[in-house]
Amino acid sequence: MTELPPKRRIHPLSIWIPIIIAALGLVVFESYLLRLKQESMANHGESRLPMLSKLEKNLVLTERSGKTVELKNVQGKVLVACWVYTHCPRGCPGVVGELLKLYQDVGSDPGIHFLSFSVDPTDTPEVLQDFTSRFGVKGDNWWFVNGPMDEVRHYMTKYFGFLAVQDVPEKDRLSPDDKFLHDMKVALVDKQGNVRGMYDIGSADPEFAKFWREKIRKDIQTLLKEPATPQP
Repeated sequence: MTELPPKRRIHPLSIWIPIIIAALGLVVFESYLLRLKQESMANHGESRLPMLSKLEKNLVLTERSGKTVELKNVQGKVLVACWVYTHCPRGCPGVVGELLKLYQDVGSDPGIHFLSFSVDPTDTPEVLQDFTSRFGVKGDNWWFVNGPMDEVRHYMTKYFGFLAVQDVPEKDRLSPDDKFLHDMKVALVDKQGNVRGMYDIGSADPEFAKFWREKIRKDIQTLLKEPATPQP
């Protein structure tokens, strides 16, 4: 009887090495696909700003000129909106100063409108007029407005998405004028009334401030190119 040759023993590594190589190849391939997807989004989706909220109602206000104005009057324009407080001892002057630079850069475009809402019910048109004169604010497409306190504050938090205003207790005030804490960010609204971004252009951190100042300028140009009515 012929003796069969002994079976060749298979080394475990000869099984696992191909499996490991195949797994590594799969990981590399998936990473490559992910990178392509990210690059594609960066190249084709960079203009797709988020929809944070929507200005679904009209609001009647008094402008620094003394005229009655309504938000529906600026429908179809890109809006740059913020809180303001003429006697603010905190960051308001810095934010208004940065907005003035932004206005000088883009305010000549007929498709854009600036809105500064007073957080202080005692900011009369005369007070707002004096405040803007000191800053050198000119132009009919930058409104400084006030209105019924509860109505304005509700609108700013519900529709624009600003943080709620906080009344500062007298014992905690930096000065007698330090009556309110309010959101220092700037909201950007598209032509259809959608809030598309909040920008901390007055940040105390220089790097953050630089980032937001550059981003809002870029995003404004993006929104100015968008149609005023939804596309099918």
